[in-house]
Amino acid sequence: MPGPAAGEGKVPFRNAKEEIRVGFGVEGSEDGGGGREKPCARGQRQDIVWRNVFLMSLLHLGAVYSLVLIPKAQPLTLLWAYFCFLLTALGVTAGAHRLWSHRSYKAKLPLRIFLAAANSMAFQNDIFEWSRDHRVHHKYSETDADPHNARRGFFFSHIGWLFVRKHRAVIEKGRKLDVTDLLADPVVRFQRNTSDVQRQGRALNHDAALQVICELHQGCILKSNPHMVCCLALLCTH
Repeated sequence: MPGPAAGEGKVPFRNAKEEIRVGFGVEGSEDGGGGREKPCARGQRQDIVWRNVFLMSLLHLGAVYSLVLIPKAQPLTLLWAYFCFLLTALGVTAGAHRLWSHRSYKAKLPLRIFLAAANSMAFQNDIFEWSRDHRVHHKYSETDADPHNARRGFFFSHIGWLFVRKHRAVIEKGRKLDVTDLLADPVVRFQRNTSDVQRQGRALNHDAALQVICELHQGCILKSNPHMVCCLALLCTH
């Protein structure tokens, strides 16, 4: 879990273009202040990143097309796709989520390298950004600082947040989080600073559009559905 806030104004280990979504670079910078945390942001203007919309649409179309190809695929091809699904799922769940975001367990260097490689195949950002944003999500849940705020609607909390620029509160609160544990891990630093690692990981998984989409939506469901249920429960009790 996140530790105490880091000093204001310190923006450690950040790239010039930080708003990367599922492996797609988002154009634009992260300027702007944090502002007050609002419980609901439905009325705010949505800055849609059309490049992300286009690329995600292509990925979904590829997944649909792959359904036609499945009956014609060789058994070894299906086995490889299933293996990639398990591998990338471990990279996100056991790696970016449980190990690096929540520090639920300790892992030695060989396991961390394996999980980082598996995470690079998942098309879900690098470990540093994934973990930092997930910590922001838990610390500021259902506010403007939540990257996938459920109060902005089911579609937004499920996958719509990947199509728009981050709210300035997400960026501001992310800058203040203590992420020294992530910065201290050479595996995390190497993966983030070495773009070839992520490119090679995605190359291993380039023919598995359906698998990538299934894993993406599986993860999004786990993020969005519980929070939507809680929001509905709160609305019903008021």
